[in-house]
Amino acid sequence: MRAVLLEAYHANLSDAIRSLKVVDRPVPTPRRGQVLVRIEAAPCNPSDLLLLEGLYGTLKKLPTVPGWEGAGTVVASGGGIYPGWLVGKRVACALPHDGDGTWAEYFAADAKDCIPVKAALPIEQAATLIVNPLTAVALLETARNGGHRAAVHSVACSQLGRMILAIAADMNYPVVHVARRPEQVEMLKSRGAKYVLNSSQENFADELKELAKRLGATAVFEAIAGDMTGTILNAMPPKTTVYLYGALSEKPCANIDPIEVVFHEKTLTGFYLGNWLRDRGIIGMLRTVSRVQQMLIEKRIETTIQRKLTLNEVVDGLLHYISHMTDGKMLILPHRA
Repeated sequence: MRAVLLEAYHANLSDAIRSLKVVDRPVPTPRRGQVLVRIEAAPCNPSDLLLLEGLYGTLKKLPTVPGWEGAGTVVASGGGIYPGWLVGKRVACALPHDGDGTWAEYFAADAKDCIPVKAALPIEQAATLIVNPLTAVALLETARNGGHRAAVHSVACSQLGRMILAIAADMNYPVVHVARRPEQVEMLKSRGAKYVLNSSQENFADELKELAKRLGATAVFEAIAGDMTGTILNAMPPKTTVYLYGALSEKPCANIDPIEVVFHEKTLTGFYLGNWLRDRGIIGMLRTVSRVQQMLIEKRIETTIQRKLTLNEVVDGLLHYISHMTDGKMLILPHRA
């Protein structure tokens, strides 16, 4: 089979992308409990970019095939009741551990990490079913179940941010959506966002402080890190919890006022989708996935795809993507010539 190969981590993202090669690799043989998936589409997520740089929390033994999620058809089973049942079915799949990923024509997936997808769900949406849609649901449910009356999201214009906007509206749950530019503010408002702030404005912190107090917003979904983490946390009401789920700035969390933490009982905690799914169990996970799939089919939420890439186009496509991420996902189609 043909696959994208990463042979070394590079601190510079452009160098990391340029180092990728398309090579011939043996088709993987699924072990017991695994299935072989013929990958039809696989996205590039921020977590994939962090892996290329050697910055992701779970690094892999090199050389390796990147790609944390994708979708395709199960063509073989390594043994077991559930893996055998999956043969012939379309699935969304994920790689939560070391091993070759989804940027290849075939992928050996643990059956427990495969989600059967409904026939009405387009393959492009199935390929991006796990990371963004489930994270959006997970963050909102975590905040609501934690007793937070409203939340703040620091990267509202991302694909995940747009899903949070739509799902929060479906839940009738107030969210303050944070953008960086005036045109992003207008885009969010055009999609129905009621509360939008521009973090590039000088009075951003004051506006956030007033709005969060008025709404009773004590949850923050934060994926930027760097100074932004502290800027938002410091402006929030007492007993706020910041759920850190990313590091787009690739910088340590900073600018945190210890007085706010000590005297106003504010906390910063990590959020990882894999842990959330594991805590819900298989029944809870399937129930959530069914609801998300229906929202995707009805186009109440969707992943915007800005370009579809063949394997040979991956390097040029990803170099473009890293400076145009808000335009939508890059989707790799391994079997397209």
